[in-house]
Amino acid sequence: MVTKMVAEAEFSYAAPEKHKILQLYKNPNAVGFIAIENDKIIGFISGIFSEYFFSNRKQVTDLGFFVLPEFRGSRAALKLVKSLENWAKEIGADDLHLGQTTAVEMNKTRQFYERLGYKTVGFNTVKNLKE
Repeated sequence: MVTKMVAEAEFSYAAPEKHKILQLYKNPNAVGFIAIENDKIIGFISGIFSEYFFSNRKQVTDLGFFVLPEFRGSRAALKLVKSLENWAKEIGADDLHLGQTTAVEMNKTRQFYERLGYKTVGFNTVKNLKE
């Protein structure tokens, strides 16, 4: 699933490494949820809990969020975001940050987040330093 996300993304040059993903889930402050339809994984969302570097205020930041293209527009994305929100609330987070770094359907993704009550507060930029 991560391989499919990366292949579609702006950062397709960054080959996923299974041990890195598994290492993440050994972190007690990280979580992942999957969406399944007809015994097939169709999406995932992962996040990590931390404090802001400048404050004791607690946050959850998404690390990855992907739904297979043929399931976009279904309820899968909504259920995944709500799962991460519920986890964030349960562990005492004050804020949940959702971003978009893949350059895929950026406006649709932003509009989806805003319909769920999220506020756009910035943007991401990237420069590949190896080119």
